[in-house]
Amino acid sequence: MPRPRPLPPPLLGQPFTMRQAKAAGLTRRRARAQDLASPCHGVRIPASADLTLLVRARSLALATGAVASHLTAAALWGFPLPRCFETHEVVHLTCRRGGRAVRRKDVRGHQSVLMPEEIIEGRYVACTSPLRTWFDLAGVLGLQDLVIAGDFLLRRRNPLSTLAALDAFLATKAGRPGYRKAMKARALIRADTDSPKETELRLLLVGAGLPEPAINLPLLDETGGWIQDPDMSYEKFKIAIQYDGGHHSTPTQRRSDIFRDENARGLGWLVVVLTQWDLDPFAPGMEPNAVTRVRAALVSRGWKPGR
Repeated sequence: MPRPRPLPPPLLGQPFTMRQAKAAGLTRRRARAQDLASPCHGVRIPASADLTLLVRARSLALATGAVASHLTAAALWGFPLPRCFETHEVVHLTCRRGGRAVRRKDVRGHQSVLMPEEIIEGRYVACTSPLRTWFDLAGVLGLQDLVIAGDFLLRRRNPLSTLAALDAFLATKAGRPGYRKAMKARALIRADTDSPKETELRLLLVGAGLPEPAINLPLLDETGGWIQDPDMSYEKFKIAIQYDGGHHSTPTQRRSDIFRDENARGLGWLVVVLTQWDLDPFAPGMEPNAVTRVRAALVSRGWKPGR
């Protein structure tokens, strides 16, 4: 069997519609050759291409003119999501103004008004903006996971938005579905965090009635020299809290962490190092070890509950 002739350059390495194929001079027979696959009706891609979420979203957006939204947009932006949403078997699409909700296999179609600034025309696919994506998650996620997503939106490195922009955006959504939960989450969201687990830990401590710790507040020596930015801290009580994730287990990182913590202790700080093991209770109804340890550290430094 002769090899199919090469595709025109505009169609190489990406999904394309049958209309685009025709405009590029592709015959219907060539568009049905075995080196091409159909991720959805009316769209072709190279058969060797991986059907990633981005490829599926781009293919469906090309075919429907809709915008990737909700959990699909959240995944494309990199928002941390609960494990139950990590498979992305269904692509979420929101129609543009005047369109009907998309009805296709493996698609969750949404029909709502998207303002022009709420649509980002990406290089590969149009999707809802980070702020609109987070707001739409209010109808999907529980409160804690929505706060974690909000902290990610305002994270310390490469943030997707700012507190001022978030507040301005929410002011335009009063009365919309999801607004009340979004506002509850906004009260708990903090800027400049580094990881979802640190947010989870902060919410755990505050939920247990402990004072809210500061986030990444610089720890300085007597001369004003920088020592470290603890993940969380109680400056009044000179307590630093570090959450060590999986990457802290390497020998190089462990040496760095030991040096980091010894410098803080040398200045009279009490350092509490926590891991995932400390966040999970031993049994249902038991207090997580993180709460017990941080409370003990606070009491040892003079903190009294209720003050």
